[in-house]
Amino acid sequence: MSVEALNRMEAGGTILEPREGATIFAQGDPADAVFAIIAGEGHVRVGSIDRHSKALMVEVFGAGEIFGEVGVIDGGSRTAEAVTEGNVKLVKIRGATFLAALATSPQLGDALCRMMARRLRRTFELFQDATFNTLEVRLARQILYLSSRGGRQTPQGMRLPGRFRQGDLADLLGATTRSIITTLNAWRAAGLVLYDTDRAFLTVCDIARLRRIVEPDQE
Repeated sequence: MSVEALNRMEAGGTILEPREGATIFAQGDPADAVFAIIAGEGHVRVGSIDRHSKALMVEVFGAGEIFGEVGVIDGGSRTAEAVTEGNVKLVKIRGATFLAALATSPQLGDALCRMMARRLRRTFELFQDATFNTLEVRLARQILYLSSRGGRQTPQGMRLPGRFRQGDLADLLGATTRSIITTLNAWRAAGLVLYDTDRAFLTVCDIARLRRIVEPDQE
């Protein structure tokens, strides 16, 4: 976007610094704003919970990303809920302000189309994985994905950004927590990962071996 267009959009924004675990919006809420994560080492988890309290985590967003744009663009309600994890700083942009910027900034429209295409591609890959692959392959693929989005290199290996409890990983795959624990325990015994149960930090000790679980023919 041009500096002028960006300044206009920012001028109508509100800075938010929500506490950890705060719900930014809930599924079914009116979609009246778009949110941008501008700082913080935490992230925002977007997903849904059914009437039986079974959860599904759709995506995890960090600094430099936006969320909440779908309902603003199509005029519908929120398709999922957004909850903070760790420390994040947000800008809340009114829906009308965002749509006005979209109507007058071809650069914003182009970037938004590419972003939504990437997210749609990821959604298709998750659907395809759930249909054709084992839980171990699906978990390995998502851990590789998360490590590519801000993973931190440590002496032990690549640590995922933020905290991921075993239940969180289960929600990401629509699986049971017990099945995730079983897989992680097997990987720990094989020296593939380290998992700090108390702090929910997951470290991949051998990225190459994890990739071979996903793509054994590429060995």
